[in-house]
Amino acid sequence: MLNHEPSRTFHGDVPISEKVCLVTGGGQARGKAIAEALARAGTKTVAITYSDDREEAHQVYVNIQTIGSGCLLAHMDVTDRPSVRQVLVWIKDQVGKIDVLVNADTAPWPDPIDSTLTDECVQAVNVNISGQALTSDEMLPFMSIQKTGGLMVGVAVEDEVMMALKTIAEPGLPSSVAAVISPMTALAASRGITLRVLPAGRPEELAEVVVGLVNG
Repeated sequence: MLNHEPSRTFHGDVPISEKVCLVTGGGQARGKAIAEALARAGTKTVAITYSDDREEAHQVYVNIQTIGSGCLLAHMDVTDRPSVRQVLVWIKDQVGKIDVLVNADTAPWPDPIDSTLTDECVQAVNVNISGQALTSDEMLPFMSIQKTGGLMVGVAVEDEVMMALKTIAEPGLPSSVAAVISPMTALAASRGITLRVLPAGRPEELAEVVVGLVNG
């Protein structure tokens, strides 16, 4: 079971039934588990994004609507700032706000990671680590304008992956999610936005923790 400390400062006066949650990577196992768990918990709207797994994401979209929550579905590249910004604007145009961001998009790690700095390794870092920072950075001003607080959740990569990445002598290549998201913490807090980075875990465990935070 993952350990976490629920935030009691985020959106305490807004019930989950009025919250709009954005989950990236909605067509993947982690994103699917989190998005559907939020729907079962009674979230008003769950927006999910996909990269190249549209069919899987569309099935999650159908599942969420069947559960009873509203759902939005959009293609988004978490490594491309204009793509992220366009989707955030679209979601706000559709439902008026975004209360929660969960960075669940993933890309496979090459095996082995630390043998050679391959294009696959760089792409995995861009999605699994840098993409979380980029999406959170774009989300911060959106939540700030709303003036009602918000929650942004990142998910760390496995310890063995971080250790492997630290052996790669590539300038500017981040080895952890915390390293790229933590610098936003103070600014986020000053605007009533809670930022959490969860440890890596099974999709169902992560989904349970996220629902607890959103309900917090």
